[in-house]
Order: sequence, then structure tokens, then C-alpha cells
Amino acid sequence: MTRKFFTALIFAIILACACYGLWPRVSLENSNKNVAILVDYREVLTLAKNSDLTVEEAIKNLIQDGVTGLMVSELTGDNIDHGVGQAEFKTVRDPERSTEGTIISIIPNSPYKNILNEWLRIRFAISDDKTTPIFLAMPSNMLKNTGIIPDIEGLETAKKLGLKIFYRPAPSPGHLSDRASIMLREVVKKYDNISVFTPSGEYVSGYPDVSKLSKTAHELNIPVAVVEFSRQVGEPQLNALASPLLMPLHSVTNEEMTARKISRSALRDRLIRAAVERSVRLLLLRTAPPNTSNFLFKDFSDEVKLLAEGLKSHGFNLSWPSPVFANSNLRTNIFTAWALSAILIYSLWCYLVRMGMNENLKINLALIIINLIFAFLIYKVQSVSRLAGAFAAPLAATEASLMAMDKNKSKNILLSFIFVIVCGLSLASFFSVSDYMLRLKTFSGVKFTLIIPPILVLLHDLKNRIHPESLIEFLSRPPLWGELALVGVLLLAVGIIIFRSGNVAFIPGFEAKIRVALEKILIARPRTREVFIGYPSILILGFLVRNNLFAKYREIFRIGVALGFSSVINSFCHFHTPLSLILLREFNGLWTGLIVGFIFVGVIKFILIPSLKLIRPLIS
Repeated sequence: MTRKFFTALIFAIILACACYGLWPRVSLENSNKNVAILVDYREVLTLAKNSDLTVEEAIKNLIQDGVTGLMVSELTGDNIDHGVGQAEFKTVRDPERSTEGTIISIIPNSPYKNILNEWLRIRFAISDDKTTPIFLAMPSNMLKNTGIIPDIEGLETAKKLGLKIFYRPAPSPGHLSDRASIMLREVVKKYDNISVFTPSGEYVSGYPDVSKLSKTAHELNIPVAVVEFSRQVGEPQLNALASPLLMPLHSVTNEEMTARKISRSALRDRLIRAAVERSVRLLLLRTAPPNTSNFLFKDFSDEVKLLAEGLKSHGFNLSWPSPVFANSNLRTNIFTAWALSAILIYSLWCYLVRMGMNENLKINLALIIINLIFAFLIYKVQSVSRLAGAFAAPLAATEASLMAMDKNKSKNILLSFIFVIVCGLSLASFFSVSDYMLRLKTFSGVKFTLIIPPILVLLHDLKNRIHPESLIEFLSRPPLWGELALVGVLLLAVGIIIFRSGNVAFIPGFEAKIRVALEKILIARPRTREVFIGYPSILILGFLVRNNLFAKYREIFRIGVALGFSSVINSFCHFHTPLSLILLREFNGLWTGLIVGFIFVGVIKFILIPSLKLIRPLIS
């Protein structure tokens, strides 16, 4: 049995194990096509009044446009102070104690007076059964962010129109931390169309003990909305305890829209991208900020239509989704653990051989035994599996990079692409479980994969004299100005890549427009590091080697190759992204990157080199 045949057999088994582990994820992604467009009841009410519509008329129109659910919040003291809802405050002073208190009463003509009085007493743990106002021994400014009563007008409207409710309980006073969960139970008793909830405010009510709200979620079987990019204190703890009864939600606040100058079309594209790329199934579309002029109900209605059409064009159904992980069979198994272990050990072994380690039959047999033992540890010990994933990703990217640059053969690009895809599928098969797909746990290898492969490629090249100088020779002579410039550019590029990884807030406007255009043309936009750095670097490097050009400066392109394959591996580590989209993205990245690479080679051959012939010392 030749080494090539043995390697191909091993990778065929790895691919089979990965596909076996990924099948439940693929089935889940194919069946998870329902998306709900949500709107805020109070925002729609404001627009309706400004357009001479009743709120029911306005919401009926929005339902026809594609709205599936209504966000209704518990009203806070700040809302009551501004005349929102059916309660009112009156500040009183206790002359004997020199303290200030607040009387809360339901407005006299409220049709919901009885139930709201009952809820007030439940909310603040007052035991009397009277319908008179209640007195709290705290000033009204201390109630600013505290939940007072549910927005019963919104609840009633949603129930009348048959809409699902996304409910937002507000924080409780510190000494009444359990009141939010108790109040949630009471509201759900009356409004069984409450289908998802998440706390409002800067912190989860009861924090640091958020167990009461999570227990209520499980007992009532009501999912918690996982709000993307939220900085709410206590939210991660609540989501972890409520898991897997979770539903991802994307929203953009008015403050963020104003601060970042997000246009309405960009907002719509962002919501669609959340559904397509990150499997988010609850999309909260807000109206324009209050200080925006000339924004009418018709404008909002048209936006809902465009959002609905955009979602339908991507194959989604405008219907209420379910918490898909609550009843899923996504589990790790010994086969996916073996595939992950094999990728890690094989990539490490290849690198050690490239660095000079002897290869013999005894070592190969030892590696097989080690792989079996390590696979069992990965399967059974969580900390071992995290470390295995953290190191398997960068080692696989390193081996793919070195494989692509071996002897500068064109077929190596395809072999390296297949290799890195199999490695990515193996990583995805093991970590495709609810905690990682819902981002409750963070994959440890993403940052490693951006840093380690370039370093390992550089060490390999210095050790094997692929770079004209050894490490000792390189360090013992004064640096060249060209080298210093390239090192500076490289460090800047790596810094930008690490800084921007996972952070869309720092993308320039022109790049954002290019991304949107590519998404419309290719469906799955290839990643920038692959198209403009990774694959072009392979072709440029091959051209320079064949023509014996720029020997001292080729290393920059070899590191560029490593950055490109690191990006491929990292794509598979976005476990919340549908697998079909990842595969299409990587295929698009390959062919578009090669086209860009050919263009770059043409520029170097026909423009750059003729321009540099007058400066012969730079060409060596």
C-alpha cells in the first residue's frame, strides 16, 4: 500500500465520519425555513396616529405586508412619566419620616382597571386585594427603569388580531427580584399567544441570580429570544440556563441607527443577511428614529413589503418559527471525535515531517494508536475537545498552505482546497451542537487560526532554506529597507484582520457596498482574505519562482497563502452559518480568487517588471 493510497483512504474515512456527523445539522437547516418579521406595538401606534389610522388598521395592513408578530413590552416608570399606558404617578412626602414616596394608580376610565390593579399588587408584592392606588416608599425617579405594568393595550391588540407576541418583561426593584418571573406567569395565563420573551433593560431582572426567569421559561415552554450582539448584563447566564429553549433575534436600535448612520436599505439588507448567513429567525424591524422627519406609516409599510420579498427570494416562509434545538438530535459522537483527532494528528505529523522528523512504519503505527486514544478523550472530556479544535484548525490551515506551495504545481491548489474542505467539515461535524450553533460557547480556534499558520509557515521556510537565508543569517545582518516596509505592511494587515474578525462595525462604506453587490451576484459572498490575498498569492508566488524573481521578498506571498487558507478553515468554524452557504462561499472564493490572481500576475508581468528593469538590484 503506497503512502498516497493510504492517505487517500484515511481522508475518505474522515470525510465519511464528518458527513455522518453533519447529516442531522443539514436536515435541521433544510427544515428551519420559517422567519418572523416583528414590529414594536408602540412604534406602530405612533405612526398610525400620525397617519390618521387606528392602530388596529395599521397592524392589519402590516400583517398583509408580511408582519408575523408584535413586540409588546412591560411599561417602566419612565414610560408612565411620559404618559404611556394606563397608569399614573403621584409623588408624595412623608413629613414624619422626611421621605418621598410614589402613589401609583390606574387611570379612572381604563377598561382594564381591575386586572391592572391586580397585576400592580402582584408586581410589587402587596397583599391587599383593594382596587385603590398603591403606595411605594421610593421616589418616582427610582422607578424610572423598573417594570410597573404590562402594556395591556398592545397585548389586547395582538390577541384580537391573532398575532404572536414577543414579550419584554422589565427589571424589578432589587428587593423584589423574583417579581419579573412571577409577573410573566400571570401575563401568560391571560395571553397564551405570548410565544417568546426576553428581558428589557440594561440588566436581567434578578441578576446575578437569573435562574427564576429561566425556570419560568422551561415551565411555561416559552423560548427566550437570544438578541444578537446584545450587551445586556446577565443575558449570557439566562441564555445558558434556558438552553436549548432559545430563538435567535436580530434588531438594530434607534441609537445605533443614528450613531452609525445606517440607511433604511442597509437596515433591510442587514436583517436579511442575519436570516441567510446566521440562521436568525426573529427579525425586529424598527421604525425610523423619532427625530427623523417625513417618515410616515406608508414608508414603514413599504419597508416591510421589501423585507418580506427579500426573505421569500431566499426561500424563507413568513411564518412563526420554532426553537429548533429544543427537539433536535444534534450530538457529538465517537465518529466525529475520531475525525477531529485524525485531522489534528495528521496535520501535526505532516508539519513535523516537513521540519525534519524521520518517517517510518513504527511511528505511523504509534500515530494510529494515539489517534484512537485521543479520539476517546475528545469525545469524553470537554476541555480536551476545546483544545483539540483550537489547534486542529491552525495546523490544518498550515498543512493546506504548505501543500499548495509544494513544487509550485498547479494541481496542488485543487488538492489543498479539497484537503482544507475536508478538515473544515470535520471541525464542523464535531462542534455542530446547540451551544456552539447558538453561540453560547465560543470556538477557541478562530484567533489562533489567524496567528499560528503564518508563524509556522515562516519557521518552516527558514528551517528548510526555502527563504534564501536561514534564521541565524537573517537575524545577523542589517535589515533591508524593502524588508522593513514589507514587515510593516504585513503586521498592519494581520492587525486589521484580527481586529475585524467577527466585528462588522469596522467595515468601510465602500467595502460594505462591494459585499452587498457580491451577495446579490453570487448569493454566497466569498471572503476578502481568500479572494484578494490567499489564492492570488499562490499564483503570484508560482510566477516569481518560475522566473527567479524577488527571492528575498517571496516570503510575504507565502504568508499570504497561509492567511487565505486560515480564512477557509475559519468559515467552517462559524457554526451558526448554514453549511450549504459555507460550501458555496468557499467554491466562489476559489474561482474568483484565481481570476484575481491571474490579473495580479498579468499586472506584475506586463507592467511592474518592465517598470523595474531600470532598477536591476531589486530583481534577484
